Amino acid sequence: MKIGVLALQGNYSEHYRKILEFGETPIYIKDKSSLFKCDGFIIPGGESTVISKMLDYNDLRQSILDVKDKINIMGVCAGMIMLSKTIGYKNLKTLSIMDFKVERNGYGRQINSFNSSVELFTGDLISATFIRAPKVTSSNKSIRCLAKLNDNPVLISDSNHLACSFHPEYSPDFNVYNYFKELIEA
Repeated sequence: MKIGVLALQGNYSEHYRKILEFGETPIYIKDKSSLFKCDGFIIPGGESTVISKMLDYNDLRQSILDVKDKINIMGVCAGMIMLSKTIGYKNLKTLSIMDFKVERNGYGRQINSFNSSVELFTGDLISATFIRAPKVTSSNKSIRCLAKLNDNPVLISDSNHLACSFHPEYSPDFNVYNYFKELIEA
């Protein structure tokens, strides 16, 4: 299985490493041709405004929208913001792939970063790292909550795509990657 990692800005190298540890084949996505080679791909954490601009600069926005119904996408932190239908932030144009909205930096600024134990819908506890994490403010009925922190959704899915407030690449386990792999194989 080939899992791409958008490699324009952000924490893409850690996802690449984690995919290797997971036993799958990672691909850096920097252009259209690399995007079309993967079975699913990850939009990593980073700076959502920069990622938004880089999608346009590298002419990837429309290509992602063209494949969104054919391959599965996982958005992590800034990637979650990019998957959302969030509006009202200057210089940020999301992909609007999943029907939810977020507040950027909803858990605080960089100095407020933290680790927390989060219970997944499976009952498994995972270690979750929140860094300037987005907070889900609203979602459509099509969105399934897979994990919460203090009653706030932090891992959600629409059965095709996965969005995550925290950084699973820093967790010692593979639970979130396992779920993403299951989406790809379904």
